[in-house]
Amino acid sequence: MPTLAGMQSLDAGPPVEVVNLTPHVVCLLGGELAVEVPPSGPPARVVLRPDIADGVVRVGPLVVPLKRTAASPVVVGVPESRPGVLFIVARAVAEALPERNDLVYPHDTVRDAGGRVVGCRSLARPAVAGGG
Repeated sequence: MPTLAGMQSLDAGPPVEVVNLTPHVVCLLGGELAVEVPPSGPPARVVLRPDIADGVVRVGPLVVPLKRTAASPVVVGVPESRPGVLFIVARAVAEALPERNDLVYPHDTVRDAGGRVVGCRSLARPAVAGGG
């Protein structure tokens, strides 16, 4: 399987640089081709607020704590926009910064027989509220 860091846009424009800001190799699949984009440094992430205790539940013999969790508005690890560069991030990161058109996430995932994600057929951007 070839390992490349860029891909051609559908309109046959100039190639774009694709930087993977997730902690995993992202494998882009198209027909018989596959392009692996390795992680590039620390992952971009949404900072989580501290957990809040929310009781317990019994599951069989276990008493399991319940927590309430929430994301903060803080996102770390996302560089400034650069012309001709797309940054692959987690969906939560892209959705936290919907004004950033250069943040994309793996979409249309492909799974193996065991149900493990082995790649994706596309990259996606969050839809802007009230628009496309």
